[in-house]
Amino acid sequence: MKLQDTIVASATGNIVSALGIIRMSGTEALNIISKVFVPISNKNFLDIARAGRLYYGKLMNNDNILDECVVSLFKSPHSFTGEDIVEISHHGSTYIQQEILQILINNGARLADKGEFSLRAFLNGKMNLSQTEAIADLIASNSSASHNLAIKQLRGEYNQELKNLRHRFIKIASLLELEIDFSAEQEVFVDKKELQDELNEAIQEISQLVNSFKQGNALKKGIPVAIVGKPNSGKSTLMNALLKDDRSIVSSIEGTTRDTIEESISIDGLSIRFIDTAGIRESDNEIEKEGIKRSFEAIKKAQVVLYMIDASLEDMESINYQLAFLKQEVDLSDKYQILIVNKEDISTLKAKDKKNLVDMGAIFISAKGQKGIDKVLKAITENFDNKDIAQRIFVTNIRHYEALSNALVCVKDAQQNLINGQSADIISYDIRQATEYIGNITGEITSEDILTGIFSSFCIGK
Repeated sequence: MKLQDTIVASATGNIVSALGIIRMSGTEALNIISKVFVPISNKNFLDIARAGRLYYGKLMNNDNILDECVVSLFKSPHSFTGEDIVEISHHGSTYIQQEILQILINNGARLADKGEFSLRAFLNGKMNLSQTEAIADLIASNSSASHNLAIKQLRGEYNQELKNLRHRFIKIASLLELEIDFSAEQEVFVDKKELQDELNEAIQEISQLVNSFKQGNALKKGIPVAIVGKPNSGKSTLMNALLKDDRSIVSSIEGTTRDTIEESISIDGLSIRFIDTAGIRESDNEIEKEGIKRSFEAIKKAQVVLYMIDASLEDMESINYQLAFLKQEVDLSDKYQILIVNKEDISTLKAKDKKNLVDMGAIFISAKGQKGIDKVLKAITENFDNKDIAQRIFVTNIRHYEALSNALVCVKDAQQNLINGQSADIISYDIRQATEYIGNITGEITSEDILTGIFSSFCIGK
């Protein structure tokens, strides 16, 4: 990637729209646009161009007018990339877009690679690595919760916590290495109890971040909610009622759903991803067995499990058997479980069984009659408080999660080595390793391979 080149790309994508935006960044951006853009005043654009102003005029293809557009200029270093940037607002024809790009390329620009604008912003110190990744998350956000998480990361709140951790590690490693340098004089630079306290605090902080990933990732991509139960218990009917759409096939024939069906909706600023699963029961049918296997896989990945009970057929003994069987097949300890008693309008449950279910926190509904659906939605969303989300810091990126997990292992190793009375150089090595893992997240320590992997996932023009 030649970072001295002037790059150009569409910032709005290859779609038909009322308006489109093409951006160009680099030292030659102003010279290139002046060759093809004629302001309405007919003055030379180089003579009148000022940063932060908009200029209306004609974009020329040789002697032909290609489009009437608006050009804006952002001068280095006060721009997104830290370089001179020119933005062209044009009519949103894909033909016009491609022609403008070609004209600019013919005059000295080159088409940007994926994520190259954001990469230049990072390399020019306009933002750190985790902030540039937040741009992609912000663009992809599809709910209030995912938007808030991306904004917090973009504003640097998450990065500040990582910086504090890294500075703490650098301080500890520096003192330990001083102790190594002056070991012959038997100088003590680090109080062992203070070091143990520092390591304990660091372990707690990193553990909180690591443990936040599951919920943070779900808030970013949509909270997975698995609808589970025996065949014909009303799972597909509930799915359709929750979505207010006939998404799943509903039939009186048992085992109609043979595969998982997913659909997302937004509720109270949260993206909820419902997963309708195949009915769980013992079966010799190979296709149905595969569907049941996939149901268990969906449950493992879910954060919320809605277990459906058919009130017209079940009793407490069979319900307890079903729940025990499910817990035997899948670990539910980290999942929010909601027991749904369906078909309450034709219930045959005994009074004592109904009371037991009420004590278990069950929600009674009629999916077919659209009764109690709001209670189910409330039960799902109340476990994800938007106020709590706004106040807490969540890890939402798998790369960050892996780096933090590795850092946690290193700090725990340092703690154990301290307890075991190991030398300062061994403990210092563990701390330096943890420091590098944290630095890889923010970009203070990183490799070309990591940068290539991150920015290649961005859109062209971002």
